[in-house]
Amino acid sequence: MFTCECCGRTSTTKGYLVVDHIIPRKIDKRKQLDKGNLWVICKRCHWYKGLLEDDVYTDGLSIENIDVSKSWQRDDVRQWILNAIKKRDERLEED
Repeated sequence: MFTCECCGRTSTTKGYLVVDHIIPRKIDKRKQLDKGNLWVICKRCHWYKGLLEDDVYTDGLSIENIDVSKSWQRDDVRQWILNAIKKRDERLEED
């Protein structure tokens, strides 16, 4: 049994959980093998994290993006993802 480090969902299904770079490789390649920059999350949380990355990072590879990435902490990323999921679930309940 494996557990998503973000939302806590568990699964034994192969491919349901992915190893993700908290600070994306495209932003800072130096962190791609840093164990402190890796976590195991489910595909749903990974999708929301992709939305966050689109929101936070500018197009292209720039010093700005590396500066932004320094302010990213695992708990901040987790909280943003969980808040986004909660908002989506609330909207679905309203419909």
